[in-house]
Amino acid sequence: MSLSLTAMAEIDNVYTKDGTTDYRNQPAMKNKTGTWKACPYILGNECCERLAYYGINTNVVNYLKFQMNQRNVEAVNNVTNWSGTCYVTPLLGAFLADAYLGRYYTIVAFSIVYVFGMTLLTLSASVQGLKPPCDKNNVCSPTQFQAGAFFTGLYLIALGTGGIKPCVSSFGADQFDDTDEAEKKNKGSFFNWFYFSINIGALVASSVLVWIQTNVGWGWGFGIPAVAMALAVVSFFSGTRLYRNLRPGGSPLTRICQVMVASFRKYKEQVPRDKSLLFETAEDESAVKGSRKLDHTEQLSFLDKAAVVTQSDRTKGSVMAWRLCTVTQVEELKSIIRLLPIWATGIIFSAVYSQMGTLFVLQGNTMDLHLGNTSFEIPSASLSLFDTISVIFWVPVYDRIIVPFVRKFTGHKNGFTQLQRIGIGFVISVFAMLAAATLELLRLNEVKKHNYYDLKHIPMSIFWQVPQYFIIGCGEVFTFIGQLEFFYEQAPDAMRSLCSALALITTALGNYLSTFLVNVVTDVSTRNGKAGWIPDNLNYGRLDYFFWLLAVLSVLNLGFYLMVARWYTYKRAVQNKCQKMALAEDDYTNDGTVDIRKNPANKRKTGNWKACRFILGNECCERLAYYGMSTNLVNYLQKQLSMGNAAAANNVTNWSGTCYVTPLLGAFLADAYLGRYWTIAIFSIIYVFGMGFLSLTASINGLKPSCDSSGCHATSSQIAACFVALYMIALGTGGIKPCVSSFGADQFDETDDTEKEKKSSFFNWFYMSINVGAMIASSVLVYIQMNVGWDWGFGIPAVAMAIAVVFFFVGSSLYRLQKPGGSPITRIIQVIVASCRNFNVKVPDDKSLLYETRDAESSIQGSRKLEHTDKLSFFDKAAVENLKSLENPWKVCTVTQVEELKAVIRLLPVWASGIVFAAVYSQMSTMFVLQGNTLDQHMGPNFKIPSASLSLFDTVSVLIWAPIYDLVIVPFARKFTGHPRGFTQLQRMGIGLVISVFSMVVAGILEVVRLRIVQKNNYYDLKYIPMTIFWQVPQYFLIGCAEVFTFIGQLEFFYDQAPDAVRSLCSALSLTTIALGNYLSTLLVTIVTKTTTRNGKLGWIPDNLNRGHLDYYYWVLTLLSIINFLVYLLIAKWYTYKKTVDH
Repeated sequence: MSLSLTAMAEIDNVYTKDGTTDYRNQPAMKNKTGTWKACPYILGNECCERLAYYGINTNVVNYLKFQMNQRNVEAVNNVTNWSGTCYVTPLLGAFLADAYLGRYYTIVAFSIVYVFGMTLLTLSASVQGLKPPCDKNNVCSPTQFQAGAFFTGLYLIALGTGGIKPCVSSFGADQFDDTDEAEKKNKGSFFNWFYFSINIGALVASSVLVWIQTNVGWGWGFGIPAVAMALAVVSFFSGTRLYRNLRPGGSPLTRICQVMVASFRKYKEQVPRDKSLLFETAEDESAVKGSRKLDHTEQLSFLDKAAVVTQSDRTKGSVMAWRLCTVTQVEELKSIIRLLPIWATGIIFSAVYSQMGTLFVLQGNTMDLHLGNTSFEIPSASLSLFDTISVIFWVPVYDRIIVPFVRKFTGHKNGFTQLQRIGIGFVISVFAMLAAATLELLRLNEVKKHNYYDLKHIPMSIFWQVPQYFIIGCGEVFTFIGQLEFFYEQAPDAMRSLCSALALITTALGNYLSTFLVNVVTDVSTRNGKAGWIPDNLNYGRLDYFFWLLAVLSVLNLGFYLMVARWYTYKRAVQNKCQKMALAEDDYTNDGTVDIRKNPANKRKTGNWKACRFILGNECCERLAYYGMSTNLVNYLQKQLSMGNAAAANNVTNWSGTCYVTPLLGAFLADAYLGRYWTIAIFSIIYVFGMGFLSLTASINGLKPSCDSSGCHATSSQIAACFVALYMIALGTGGIKPCVSSFGADQFDETDDTEKEKKSSFFNWFYMSINVGAMIASSVLVYIQMNVGWDWGFGIPAVAMAIAVVFFFVGSSLYRLQKPGGSPITRIIQVIVASCRNFNVKVPDDKSLLYETRDAESSIQGSRKLEHTDKLSFFDKAAVENLKSLENPWKVCTVTQVEELKAVIRLLPVWASGIVFAAVYSQMSTMFVLQGNTLDQHMGPNFKIPSASLSLFDTVSVLIWAPIYDLVIVPFARKFTGHPRGFTQLQRMGIGLVISVFSMVVAGILEVVRLRIVQKNNYYDLKYIPMTIFWQVPQYFLIGCAEVFTFIGQLEFFYDQAPDAVRSLCSALSLTTIALGNYLSTLLVTIVTKTTTRNGKLGWIPDNLNRGHLDYYYWVLTLLSIINFLVYLLIAKWYTYKKTVDH
């Protein structure tokens, strides 16, 4: 019976249950359509379309003011009117999408209009006769025809965006089946990523495009967004075969009118107390095409009269739709009515948001636009870049930190309810207006104090505007994303585009409200010949009063919102029998994991992304601490402890190597006795003590070296104290490095296909969190170390490590723990001993005769059974059954035990091939830094960037390539390879090895060029040669790209291919490649130094690199990398992937 139910469940799970179809109008197959495989195309489309939109919207107020010669108030009103129209036209697009065309074809049709509008706008700014003529003073005089062409282009764009704005977010959410709990959870994450992609487009628009418009020309400034829009259309069409489409459900306005008419017709009828007597279809599906049934709600009970059954409701056996409506149809209208008050409260917020494209820009025009003491001027509209940066910062912070933290207190799966999230954004928007008003007050005080009334740019940096932009960005993440999700979730299924349009209308009305307020304020404040609040010369105005006004309106709006939110009732869809049965299944994991209390792990309460956020937070802080020391340690040893170049480089690589050898100890303890959780906990304490001691050696007199004008002079005891602290850290990191990535992967049940898919994504996020910590370390901390002091430079990483420990313990109740499986080394030795004892025994041809336990589970605690493999067949002798020896594990071992050893042996050649790559990687903290010390470190006339901070570009490279790999490369490669991950793990690592070759080639070429400049200009004794340090960026960037392929590939490969009970050990094995890579680097430096300094020569790596040949050292590493890659190809061809036994 259970087998037949399982088979039925599998068949039932092939297709979506929410009524979606594929592009051929066939029922959508789950494994071939929708989810994240379709969303990259939608997110790509949205990113490019938003780049196009914000490429126009962000700076159009300046175009109207300077190119169309409009006054401040006129320009502001034209912008808000156009922006408002852009958010009204979605009503038309939404109606067509829900009623007739469907979301896909609506997006397609309106995208064409959008492209035409963008093209006409570009022509109006670039073609003679269409663009306004300007005199030598850049005063432009547009004709009516030219103004007409410009506004025609703008309003074509407004029409085009009407079919895109309300449909794209809903279309993306349609890719997740609401009836599938696993897919439904991903939907909330989709809305965060959707808003993230919007802001990536906005980031480029508000920085690059605004600069082009201001400094290159409006033709290019509008032309590039036009091209971006064309790319958006291409991106959208590319994913057509993968999309799930909801059929249009007919006109929602007709259904709404039917309920209202039927209710009024029956206003005398009594609604029965038993609501099950109200009219509804008998089938599981709703009568409204493309919509699920909705549960009855008590509010707005007058409308229930439309569903009261009377004798006059039927004609010739059929129901009269204008007399009798289903409960679902009634609840559709109730849902819309309940949404309206929430919708109305968004108008004030949108008015606040609209200031970024208008008054914030005009305020910025009056300030000092220079970037520091340089001649570079940042366009005032580009400050919206900080709004975008704020969103990009807060989206993952909200998703990965705030939600899990708040969930512990609220018990809500999303941390906050959607209404709570929106309300928090309203509160934040008040502070944005307060910040803007306070800044304007200070600006006007400066004007008054120094009589700057007629000065175009007052000496007050435009960067004082950053807080108000940043706060608005934070408010967006709460309110706008909350609205996106709220209006989608609470809308009836067949009216989702319409409700998305409803959400967008708040933005339109917010813009119109802003226009109205500006007009009223201008009319009132300019009476009796006064300049008013917003004159053309803001130095004579009171713009702060306008911002105070918006702050007061925002507070009043928040008070009204709290009352509305308290009254609101959430929509409930009716569950059919299958869904109710499904909810009762799969409560516990099937991979043997337990919770912190050692009870079987509950799937809903433990693991998955809810636990991983704490693990990723821990890893980010720990890596900030680690890289906060290691990135610049070579300079500390050289300058504070007075070591030479070679000695400092070798000490760094020896210490780094130890940091990657101690994981063998931590991994053994984790796999054999303590488990990963307690190993991380214990070794973290040691790590914190080491960090604290290191901080003391750099800050306390007696422990820190004494320095004078000739340099620093460290005593042997001071050097010893420093190295004791460093090697305590090396010991502490030994329990963290091999366990954290495996512990994170343990949070996903391998027997659950949905969770298993997320595991690969976890490794990308894990490596990304490493690099977020590394980015802060290589920029902020290195700067502090070089310019503030080593006490602060080591103290901050110590605090970061303490925070990492707190982060880890906070998530304890959510973790899934794998039980330790006993000593893996003992089991390995048992197989070797048993094989040698049985060397005369013949292995049977039928491998099923080899010894294995009869139970479904393996005899090794915490491990699944492994299938037999043919390679390394000598060890099969250990599993040849002997009835006399079955009880003795030193004479007979199980097949799983034998395969554990085989798996480890198969990993060794792949492991060895990573050593040379690790040696290349280690150059970033040694030779690259020393090479950078000889280059011009200035960024502008005064600011110097520390050479170790260039590793920031390695981190930036990883942050760029990790999501590109996950969202672009994998789906693209999958089309050709058919592999679910795009590339196999071995292919992924191999690509990284190839890229590492190019990084050494680039480093070598740079050194050749540098030495030629030294030779040509006799710069041998010059400390910094006049060649910018930023020439090093390509070599860092290439190494970062290689990391994404090789290091993340290794993380996943060694976890995936390791037997269950040996995973920490195998993770440690992968880390030892980095240790051996560091030791190899030390060996190479030592050999090179000894060989090349014979006969009194300076050698390749002298203390003065201008007299050396560091390029030769890079060529050696290039040659070793090529040879290593060729060996790797042979190894990868030989490798056999591990297979577990299915039961």
